[in-house]
Amino acid sequence: MRTLLWLLPLGFGLMGCQANTDSVEQFIAKTHTHAKAKVKPLADPYIFVAESFVMTSKRVPFLRPQPEILLAKQADISCWQPETAHQPTALETFPLEQLTMKGAIGHQRQLWGLVYTPKGELVRIKPGQFVGLNRGKVIKVSDKLIEIEETLPDGKGCWLTRPAKLALVQH
Repeated sequence: MRTLLWLLPLGFGLMGCQANTDSVEQFIAKTHTHAKAKVKPLADPYIFVAESFVMTSKRVPFLRPQPEILLAKQADISCWQPETAHQPTALETFPLEQLTMKGAIGHQRQLWGLVYTPKGELVRIKPGQFVGLNRGKVIKVSDKLIEIEETLPDGKGCWLTRPAKLALVQH
């Protein structure tokens, strides 16, 4: 009998644990019917119109411009003009930026610079020779660098000089 008295409150307690979800289900249904989503309208779609490319010159716009060989203009202006009486060398067909110094050979009185070309050739040069597209004249050759004096037109018929260097590149 004692066990029966003990089970009786347990039974009444379990009967009181019925699922009372009616109010929750009503709230969810009401919320779904009254809910409105606030969505910004999409922007108008961008319509791409491709235009055909018509090449108007021989220069390809997707490649870097190539340095041009500057031609001497015969000017009647009384200003300094460069020497034009030398025979062009193979090193004058490359921009100075594409040439690299790889070393020097010789003795203290006469050093020759070793210059590597984009064609894979190793060429030796000495002071007085010309390199690069801008009439670069070799001024001095040392074991670490080659000093060059470039001659550029100023656009008015005269010419300017600027110093340039080819430094030794070691890999």
